Amino acid sequence: MRKSWPMAFTALLLAVSLTACSTEKAAVEPATSTVQVATVKQESLDAVYDLSGTLAAYDETPVSFQINGTVSAVNGDVGDRVNKGSVMAQLDTADIQLEVENANQSVAAAQAALSSARASMTNARAGQQAAAAGVASAQAQVESARASEQGVLSGKRPQEKAQAQNAVTKAQTAYDQAKTAAARAQTLFDNGLLTQQENEQAQTTLANASESLKDAQEQLSLILEGASQSDRASAAAAVKQAQVGIENAQASVAQANAAFEQAQAGVEQSQASYDQAVIALNTAKLKLSRANLKAPASGVILTKQLSEGQTVSAGTEVFTIGEMNRLKVLLPIPDSEIAQWKVGQEVSISLYDEVRTGKVSKLYPQTNESTGSINVEVAISNPNSDWKPGQVVSASRQASSKQGLLLPVEAVISSGSDPYVFKEVNGKAVKTTVKLGNLYNNRYEIVGGLKVGDKVVTRGADRLFDGDDLTVGKAQDNQAAAPAANNANSGAKAND
Repeated sequence: MRKSWPMAFTALLLAVSLTACSTEKAAVEPATSTVQVATVKQESLDAVYDLSGTLAAYDETPVSFQINGTVSAVNGDVGDRVNKGSVMAQLDTADIQLEVENANQSVAAAQAALSSARASMTNARAGQQAAAAGVASAQAQVESARASEQGVLSGKRPQEKAQAQNAVTKAQTAYDQAKTAAARAQTLFDNGLLTQQENEQAQTTLANASESLKDAQEQLSLILEGASQSDRASAAAAVKQAQVGIENAQASVAQANAAFEQAQAGVEQSQASYDQAVIALNTAKLKLSRANLKAPASGVILTKQLSEGQTVSAGTEVFTIGEMNRLKVLLPIPDSEIAQWKVGQEVSISLYDEVRTGKVSKLYPQTNESTGSINVEVAISNPNSDWKPGQVVSASRQASSKQGLLLPVEAVISSGSDPYVFKEVNGKAVKTTVKLGNLYNNRYEIVGGLKVGDKVVTRGADRLFDGDDLTVGKAQDNQAAAPAANNANSGAKAND
């Protein structure tokens, strides 16, 4: 027992020594706390109204298909962000693809028919030209025959000789024209662009012109040589024959004109059929393009009533896209107070422990008959999309230009006689006594102890001691954030 006592005493000394070291270490190493800090600034002292409303996207865009069909794919869900033009859903396109293919074939067939009709009109125009040449040739024959007859009847006077010579010249011209027309007709016929009848008609016209030229030449020869009784009879017969030739040529012209009009009508009909086929093709292509449902605006999908395999009708809303970086809330204002509200006026909007400044964007013109209130629309910036449509917020409007220093209630410790806060100075908590004023929107007005620019612990102050090391958590807005103002009383003194 005596030998074990020194060992027990030594162990006791060691334990006391370790405890002292631990106590000394704890004394020199203060606790570290994670808190949130805000910078004190001058703010408007709002009058609190018992106003509340539900957040909504500032702009909501309904999305629907423009055609009927069966949904084959859905690419978006509620909460997803979409960009303008992105494909949100698709319809089955098998039937529409078949429509496009059939329309393409119809366009090709109509194009071929139109080309054929235009070729027929070209042929008919050539027939018109050949018939006109035939009339000219027949006219020349008549003039030649009359000149010959006149020469036979009048003798060999110089004027008659000159007239006969002119008839020969005209006949020669008519023959040259008929020859050119016949050659052209033969070429068109060889290329399949002219009927055999029209070609034969042109060749006949050439033959007639050739005969007329010979007749004119013979008549000139007879005038120069003198004519007998039989020559006179022959000349008269030639005139009659030439007149018959004119009648035949004129009939050919009428026939050629009728053929051209018919060909022209065929072109017009073929053109109309082609135009209709093109319209049908463009309609099918447009329908195919509308099978992809594209976002008409950028934003977040708020609602979705769509699934694969579902049959949808054109115009039925299947998605709603909302703008989330800006929200709005409708506040019901008593009609007796609406004169105090103006577009552009700032409004404090509270959600849980955060306050944001919104602006009046619209005053509705009509009073609600059941409540006697008028809706005021307030726009709220939501750059991080952390506030959501459907959340209920409370609101207060600035009643005057008075400003002061405001801190959220939880930042102030008022358990003793003198309320105090903790300032953040070089990473440490510094206990600072403050003097409180009125309570605004669940925030204390600080009338003493702080100045603009001080950094104050706004969350976590209740577990701090003077001198604690601070770790600053998620940054807040550059102002002393406040909790919601539900049922808060403006102007209440908080010095107790």
